[in-house]
Amino acid sequence: MWAAFLGWALFGLGLSGCVPQLLSAAGHADPAAAGANVSRVAGLGYLGMLAGPAVIGWLTHLTALDHTFLLLTLMCAATAATAGILRTTATPGSPGSDRAASPAPAGSSH
Repeated sequence: MWAAFLGWALFGLGLSGCVPQLLSAAGHADPAAAGANVSRVAGLGYLGMLAGPAVIGWLTHLTALDHTFLLLTLMCAATAATAGILRTTATPGSPGSDRAASPAPAGSSH
């Protein structure tokens, strides 16, 4: 039991920096609409906390609990892998923004 408690404590400690990073990224994404972006991220967080357990419970009526968690993990991995698709233009300070602003040298290919 103590190993499980220690594991969950370390898990929580590792996740404790995620919310500030998400709110900071939302605020810096578009400085003109920082308040709206932060409120959207906070609202989605609350929606996830309220709807998440209900969705997990509903999915357990269709399949076993371990398969439900596997499905949710795969969906999170797919979301993380495809998140870059949503970025349409390079913003200053973002990775690769210096390459987007300057043309490639002659004779080079990417």
